[in-house]
Amino acid sequence: MNLVRSLVDLSAQGCPVTSHVRTCSNAVIPALLKCIECLPHESRQDIVDFIMQRRLEDVDLGSADTSERLITLTCGHVFTVETLDGHCGMQEYYEIDVMGKFVSTKAPPTEYQIPPCCPTCRGPISALRYGRVTKRASLDILEQNVASTMSRSLEALNPELERIVAAGDASQEAAKKIASDIEEAGEPAQSRESAAAGKVTEPLPHDQFTQGAMHSVHGFSPAESKAWYTVVKDVVNVYRKAHVVARTRGAHVKAYEGALTTLYRLELEAIANDPERATDTPEPLAMEAVNKKIGQPPHKADSRFQIEAYFRTLELRYTLAQIASSRITGLSVTATEEKGMKHRELWTSFVNFIYDSCRADAVKALAMAQKSSASRQAARCSIYVIRSSFEQYRFKAISARDKLRVSDPAFTQNRDTLAQNIQEMRREMQHSLRQGQELYVRSRQVKDTNGMRAERQWFQENCGRKVERFLEELDKLEEYVRAGGLYQPVSMQEREEIVKAFDFGYSGHFYNCPNGHPFVITECGGAMMTAKCPECDEPIGGGSHTLLASNTRNTEFEEILRQRGVGQGY
Repeated sequence: MNLVRSLVDLSAQGCPVTSHVRTCSNAVIPALLKCIECLPHESRQDIVDFIMQRRLEDVDLGSADTSERLITLTCGHVFTVETLDGHCGMQEYYEIDVMGKFVSTKAPPTEYQIPPCCPTCRGPISALRYGRVTKRASLDILEQNVASTMSRSLEALNPELERIVAAGDASQEAAKKIASDIEEAGEPAQSRESAAAGKVTEPLPHDQFTQGAMHSVHGFSPAESKAWYTVVKDVVNVYRKAHVVARTRGAHVKAYEGALTTLYRLELEAIANDPERATDTPEPLAMEAVNKKIGQPPHKADSRFQIEAYFRTLELRYTLAQIASSRITGLSVTATEEKGMKHRELWTSFVNFIYDSCRADAVKALAMAQKSSASRQAARCSIYVIRSSFEQYRFKAISARDKLRVSDPAFTQNRDTLAQNIQEMRREMQHSLRQGQELYVRSRQVKDTNGMRAERQWFQENCGRKVERFLEELDKLEEYVRAGGLYQPVSMQEREEIVKAFDFGYSGHFYNCPNGHPFVITECGGAMMTAKCPECDEPIGGGSHTLLASNTRNTEFEEILRQRGVGQGY
């Protein structure tokens, strides 16, 4: 019989029927094998050594050389160990000495990996020898699937975001007309201040804006909380959906973090118990060893969509803050009684809570972008940090001006102090912008002045102009503080920011750069030129219809194209 389903004792000595595996393990595994001696002559003409182009009949079945041994894949095709080792890229996962002996594991490649397959029929390779390779590739596929699911979820939010933007003015007017319930107003919960920072790995949860939270956390009366929630219910519902995407962590991430934690702890213990490795700073040594053993790099692809979800939660909170600010303008400006002032302070503290959470989450998003090597997303995150500070400062300045108008109608006192504070805020924003630009340009690793000029231009067009609008608004605010008159805060929200749809409207094929950032090739026939990933500056594309080896196909995004009825470029 040519094909035999059997249980192979791995402690057996070399036999031509098996794969010549020698090990002291007593594990027993099912294997599909071929008896080489029983095969007909034509079957022994198959090429099993792709390096030397040797046929099966030319292989020395009695050789003790591991590279000469044969492995039968589940598809039935047979190859030498040397051939499959090279085909699966084992040198990328293990340290190998000059004699070809495996010495130890090493940190795996950071590029996206595709599962190795049979060189003849493209069937899967499931041999245990290549488990580290196949499992790493499987986790990459899982990561890509999670990322594509997140992108679909974000895209599904766009129609709802459009409606929220369109209804913004109406919502603000409705908030002004909410009946005040001063008698039943309470105090904010003591835990609210710490809640603004939220968890380290996710943005502020939506339950901070529910009807119940408006009463129990923020101190508003049940009646006013209900009326407020009626106005902002749609915003909170969309916020909840965006928050779900922002906190999504795939099984591959949990597996990586669990393995990292366990290996790190074990390695620290091993160093502590080994006098030869004893050191006052074992942490770097332990992490270096863990990176070699863990078998996969930190996952980055889904971080892009998590950060985009963070952006949406920030924009939605800016909307909530604007509506709440309108609510404050609807309150009596001349109310000087204690309860009336307390009610106004309650709404003021709520708006400040929103802006505090925005800045905290913008900083979280910035850290995520830097960790995932997404330099352009990191630049956008830095602008959200600046904007959150600007929005809160503007709100506080207007509140201070309005408060002084009650106690000092002529506004002869503190005018210069407020104006000087605005100038100081301007200088801080300009410094933050310069710092953000320097960090961005350094992260791009440009090699010449043209590259430097192009990167600075991108930053100016996508980041600098936004901050310039903030600075212009500060000029108007300073004029208002000094001269008085009417000041109407201009919304800093931009339609392309709150509704940042993923553009699947063009034809072509999607691919991933070495760091997992998606890009598209629209040329008919495939890659015809090389370029750089706009996020991390890694090489993408290819030439002569051949994709760079470090780039991989993103079939999940192409499925989105098909579902939306967009034709392929080729």
